[in-house]
Amino acid sequence: MNSFINVTSEIGKLKKVLLHRPGKEVENLIPEYLGRLLFDDIPYLKIARQEHDRFAEVLRENGVEVLYLEELAAEAIENEDIKKEFLEEFLYESGITSETLKEALSSYLLSMPTREMIDTIMAGVRKEEIEIKEAHSLSELMMDDYPFYLDPMPNLYFTRDPGASIGNGLTINRMRTEARR
Repeated sequence: MNSFINVTSEIGKLKKVLLHRPGKEVENLIPEYLGRLLFDDIPYLKIARQEHDRFAEVLRENGVEVLYLEELAAEAIENEDIKKEFLEEFLYESGITSETLKEALSSYLLSMPTREMIDTIMAGVRKEEIEIKEAHSLSELMMDDYPFYLDPMPNLYFTRDPGASIGNGLTINRMRTEARR
């Protein structure tokens, strides 16, 4: 069955919804870096998941098809060539300029099954997860105290923040991405 975006009303009957169940990205929130990650507080993951699960259940009870961002993303990049292309573009968009770091992150992430890779990207990659032999650029040296190579994405469960659909198109909100750079 072919499916396409066609949203013409914000008050019409909801048929499908794209959600993200809070995960490890919430556990990777660190008080001193909340501003950088555009977050105000650290939610309690257990409660956030319970609230999310109940919300999704209410949607389903009312005939709404619930789709999950992490499942769709993993499905979309299951092909190895597409997975590699996605990762290359993701690392570029993340501002990773060091070839050494790019190679280490690529090897680390590509060693995982696709869904685990997506979950890891969303959770963020801590420096302690990957061993880099030595810094090769000024930006690597400057980020020495920062605990992540790739930031966690705690705002993913606010699925309207990164993008919205109007008519049969999709708009991407780059303002949040640019605010971090």
